[in-house]
Amino acid sequence: MKEGYRKLGDLIQLVDERNQDLAVTDLVGLSISKEFIPSVANTIGSDMGQYKIIRKNQFACSLMQVRRDKKIPVALQIEFDKAIISQAYPVFEVKDSNELLPEYLMMWFSRKEFDREATFHAVGGVRGSVEWEDFADFELPVPSPTEQQKIIDQYHSVENKIKTNEAICGKLEAAAQALYKHWFVDFEFPNEEGKPYQSSGGKMVWNEELEKEIPEGWEGVKVKHFCEEMKNGATPSRDILEYWFPNDIPWIKTGEVSNNVIFNSEEYISELGFENSSTKLIPKDSILMAMYGATAAQLAYLKFEATTNQACCAMICSTKERSAYLYHSLLNQQKEIENMAIGGAQQNLSKQLIEELDILQPDNEDYFITFSNFIELKAIKTKENQKLRQLQGLLLSGMVKAAKVSA
Repeated sequence: MKEGYRKLGDLIQLVDERNQDLAVTDLVGLSISKEFIPSVANTIGSDMGQYKIIRKNQFACSLMQVRRDKKIPVALQIEFDKAIISQAYPVFEVKDSNELLPEYLMMWFSRKEFDREATFHAVGGVRGSVEWEDFADFELPVPSPTEQQKIIDQYHSVENKIKTNEAICGKLEAAAQALYKHWFVDFEFPNEEGKPYQSSGGKMVWNEELEKEIPEGWEGVKVKHFCEEMKNGATPSRDILEYWFPNDIPWIKTGEVSNNVIFNSEEYISELGFENSSTKLIPKDSILMAMYGATAAQLAYLKFEATTNQACCAMICSTKERSAYLYHSLLNQQKEIENMAIGGAQQNLSKQLIEELDILQPDNEDYFITFSNFIELKAIKTKENQKLRQLQGLLLSGMVKAAKVSA
């Protein structure tokens, strides 16, 4: 064992407290992103007395399918005094919080290196699980509680800055949508005199395509006519390693599309993979819409050249101002677009359906500039958060060094 390291099993203990009196009703699940989430499990007919109680500062984990997911979902419960979770999850706690701080342990579990080690130890076929005994044999550095708290404080300082930026992005999005509605739904955009158009007597005419009155000189157009080009992506064969290495070209999945501005991708493909698939390069300042599953109708503003999988529809405009307007126009009708999704259990849109969506075309594209400014402000905060998350990663990776210094 390395100097300053301890076995995890010497520091934690399993807890098996059941909800026998049914007193606890807050039911949580465990996500792959290492967070507790409201459970969506169908509990009709379930014996809730068999569910495990998880108290504040206790952990739950899933040791199944580790090789497939390449990580162990494990989370620290800090929201409730008590909650309940499926009996399928091991629940555990730190034996002595004066020796090992739960938040420090959760930071250790959040390291990419921890998940790589877990994947290496996973057994049992393609999906691969980790046995509790192997989990307990994992080692971690345990510096002094003072040093642990210092590391936690540094991490939280960065985390708070990220949350502040996320809040700013949320406010920018809300302000942009409020302005869009005021200008392009209520038609109170400023007229030539700077007064609200419709309430100041601006002329309205009936539009057959949109089936409503719109300002004179405006028109309804299809998305395919508003854009210069629309494209679908594709996925190179996962069976051919050379299609994915080296990491030459960014490749975006629908899970990364969430009404956001995107600066990078989680995965990359090689030049060979690009040449041997039908995926296409999408230019900067394009709009992406997710078409399949739970993310159907979600949008992203692309701030770099990339490729996508087949579940993304890319909309390419002639200017970034037109792209920004299209983003906010589609965001305004996102609920309606979601309702158009078909396909039974898995909701699906299609490129053809998106092409035929109607949007307003004002007679003056100067209105688009304001919405481009909103995108740019959101992009600044998103870029800051990207750098802050990199700093978080460095802090997590530096836990080993910090432990050596403390020792």
